[in-house]
Amino acid sequence: MINAETESVGRIMMVEPGYTVVKALNNNVVIAADGGSSEVIFIGKGIGFGKKKGDAYTDMEHDKVYRLMDETEQARYKALVKEDDEERLLAVHEAIQPIQAEIGFRWPDATVFALTQHLALALKRTTDGTDIQNPFLLETKWLYRESYQLAEKAVQYLNKRTGLTLPEAEVGFVTLHIQSALRSVNPHQHAGSHNDLIERSLSYVEEKAQMKLTEQSRSVRRFVSLMNQIIRDPEPPVNDQVVMDTIMHLKDSFDLCYTISRNVIRMIEKTDGMSVGDKDALHLMLALHSVLEEDQTEPNS
Repeated sequence: MINAETESVGRIMMVEPGYTVVKALNNNVVIAADGGSSEVIFIGKGIGFGKKKGDAYTDMEHDKVYRLMDETEQARYKALVKEDDEERLLAVHEAIQPIQAEIGFRWPDATVFALTQHLALALKRTTDGTDIQNPFLLETKWLYRESYQLAEKAVQYLNKRTGLTLPEAEVGFVTLHIQSALRSVNPHQHAGSHNDLIERSLSYVEEKAQMKLTEQSRSVRRFVSLMNQIIRDPEPPVNDQVVMDTIMHLKDSFDLCYTISRNVIRMIEKTDGMSVGDKDALHLMLALHSVLEEDQTEPNS
């Protein structure tokens, strides 16, 4: 489970008593006010049915209700409700809800609205047959593996609820929204141990290069050893024109090697909150070049 290192708020979606209905936007969205007249938007299946202004909002049957409290985000959500199908918006909230429960904290309103708006638009584009592309899908998958798995579940739920088939690109976009929520609580959260980082990096290399690495390979062992060295004892960044010229030559001559190396370096930087210097980057690129060139692989089936 992803741990945001923050105090759990218990059952974060429970509706608390003491609210008065201001307006039911539709069957699934209610605007209510607390004792201090602060408005809150509640979103949940059927919660607006039969509700009139002035009614007490104390219905405890609905334990899958989200509270949107920020005034700016409330205004934006009201506009979105008018533009989009209410059942689809409800499905989006039902898909988002388990992610928050798994993470263990209430997301900022801005994050909830941003993801709601994004997924509502994605459903519309899918309905219209618009092609949705995500050039960083594979990198996102291996950089944020746990968040990616949660995003997959959310997209699968939406597909089932709506009868549509969102493209895999959307899993990557949802993953980035989850990461945004995590960073809002703990900007320095680590993705896992060094061994896990190396395992994810090697899996990424295999998928990106369409090859199967063998642990007995000298070049693979050298590549892993170099990753360990960079993680544990990185060289300080220095300005070295020869190093930069060599990196640019690799980029021009061996684009796949350069791209994979750069994204492995990004994984290291994102996981450990460090900056990899150009010398370490060059050494890693050369080590990966040996891995890709060595005749000890077989295509993935």
